Amino acid sequence: MQRMDRSEPGRDLIIGSEIRQVGGHKNPPSPQTPRRIPSLDGLRGISIWAVIIAHSADHFLFSSIHGHHVRTVLSNCANLGVTIFFVISGFLITSILLAERKRTSQINIRRFYKKRAIRIIPAFVLFTGAILLLCHVSPRQIVYALTFTTSFFFWQAYKPLQHLWSLSVEEQFYLAWPLIFARGLGDAKRWCWVVLIACPVIRAVLVHQGLVDLDHAALLDSIAAGCLLAFYREQVQRAIVKISDSGVVFAAVCLMMPVLSLAMNKVESFSWMLVPLTTIVPLFVAVVIGAAIERRDAFLNKGPLVWSGLLSYSLYLWQQPFLVMNGPLNYFAVRLALTFAAAYCSYRWVEQPIIHFFAGRDKRAERVSLPIEKQTTTAVS
Repeated sequence: MQRMDRSEPGRDLIIGSEIRQVGGHKNPPSPQTPRRIPSLDGLRGISIWAVIIAHSADHFLFSSIHGHHVRTVLSNCANLGVTIFFVISGFLITSILLAERKRTSQINIRRFYKKRAIRIIPAFVLFTGAILLLCHVSPRQIVYALTFTTSFFFWQAYKPLQHLWSLSVEEQFYLAWPLIFARGLGDAKRWCWVVLIACPVIRAVLVHQGLVDLDHAALLDSIAAGCLLAFYREQVQRAIVKISDSGVVFAAVCLMMPVLSLAMNKVESFSWMLVPLTTIVPLFVAVVIGAAIERRDAFLNKGPLVWSGLLSYSLYLWQQPFLVMNGPLNYFAVRLALTFAAAYCSYRWVEQPIIHFFAGRDKRAERVSLPIEKQTTTAVS
């Protein structure tokens, strides 16, 4: 069975990579270095471009793209792009929680939910509100979008909102994971291994029973792979030192990602019993991400890929109506330009101002709550 094209989650799809490093690395950042995990924005850039290319291939009438084999390859790009985003999300969120636990010996669940909401909701409200105002969406489809349950009702969702299935998976993860994590690292790790093993088996059963509509709701193994990368980061880095040290080997491994993803897509079409093998892909992606973070290659840390990665959440939201729907100005270059224009406006005038507003308010509140001695010390330093 060929799996349905999966557009990007989001994102962590799509949460910024601004956290402190929790693992060892060869060149620790100086105090002046921004607190960003190297290479993640560039990897997001690759992922969102994979989704854009796949959706464009399905919609725009390029004769070369509409060859069966070429379209199959390009459609698989979206699956791989979403897998990368999910793995990054699991890794980043777990790293944030590990850093907080190391710093404070506990997890502030309320603050975690607040930060996720500040990061996700404003751009989501802007996008969803625009679709609801300009399109004819049924009340049921509105409920799917606003309750983040599109992953369970993909085929019933309104087409410009169908891609929210992946954001739904992300939001479900955000809701449950800190609660599990707060129970202890042992429980959290066990849950990751259970999900990693159970999800591909569940997908196989769904395929066997003909319940492919629910397939989108059983992809948490990709997020679990990212969580495990955060938990076992140092061990993984030691195990893949040859990949991290050699540019040639790293490039070869990166090129293997789409090949492996396409191969697994073909394998699962032969028999539902082979579907569990597909969990190899997120595990392989986790290895590549671990190597990329250590290598800090320039192309993943500056330039167009990083810029695309910073816009990836907004691009994820706005690419769907522009790149998969008919209507006026139905030309690839025009629609692509409109996608980036809408994404930039959302990022520049909605996402960033709101994030900075709440960050500034939290900093002021924290400063007020400090003892006078510490405030004086901070001011002097």
